[in-house]
Amino acid sequence: MLAALMARGTAAGEVALVDAADAFDPASASASGVDLSRVLWVRCEGRLASASRAVDLLARCPGFVLVAIDLGEGPLTARDGLSPAFGLRLGRAVEGSSAALIVRAPHRLAGTAAALVVSLRRLGSRWTGRPRPTRLAGLVSEARVLRSRSAPPREAWSIEWRL
Repeated sequence: MLAALMARGTAAGEVALVDAADAFDPASASASGVDLSRVLWVRCEGRLASASRAVDLLARCPGFVLVAIDLGEGPLTARDGLSPAFGLRLGRAVEGSSAALIVRAPHRLAGTAAALVVSLRRLGSRWTGRPRPTRLAGLVSEARVLRSRSAPPREAWSIEWRL
């Protein structure tokens, strides 16, 4: 989903990605439609405190249509360098900006500062190949809006990602 948002962002302007987990794959992103020449990629090599400061700075910079931080899959705690006020600080940083701020994390971090909270859950995988399926053909996920300032939460819906 982050790659799809980045593809839409690069179609409209410049995008900044703070990669706290070193999980960004430029080849996959490019295949998803991301124009890599319009992406500022900040690699933080697992240093969450550095990632937090970087996204705070970039959210305040004019010129980006999208600023995203990918915090990876592992559990996050206060000792990882993310303060309890992380979400509020980011909310203030992006105030008055035309940029969208995306926080991709294994659990909710932005608290009441979040304008939209979406939960994604993998439902299954689709495989192809003969005589045995050996190649990944796609994924099926469930998306659920947990919180939205602009509309009431909807029922969950299914999304199929084809490769």
